[in-house]
Amino acid sequence: MIILLVIMSIMLTAVGQLLLKQSVFVKNYKWFFLCSGYFSFFITVLMSYFLMKLIELKTFAVIMSINYVVVMILSALIFKEKMCKNKVIGTVFVLLGVIVFNV
Repeated sequence: MIILLVIMSIMLTAVGQLLLKQSVFVKNYKWFFLCSGYFSFFITVLMSYFLMKLIELKTFAVIMSINYVVVMILSALIFKEKMCKNKVIGTVFVLLGVIVFNV
């Protein structure tokens, strides 16, 4: 149950960020992408509130840092953003931090 909530929270945060990015690129229905992105963040905040009651704050903060990795990968796939060397190195450091702090 907890793992499912964490995964949902990570994905909702990533979707919210992608919707806000999309709102920059479109002219029609910009308000739809903005509202959907912020609504996604609102749901994520509610989920985070309940998750912090179930797991330690230290663990929660480290796991939620995976959002950066998910958003970078999805941005490359959906928006065709370039994966430069600095982004890849930063992603590796985030993943190493998640591993080190959860072991």
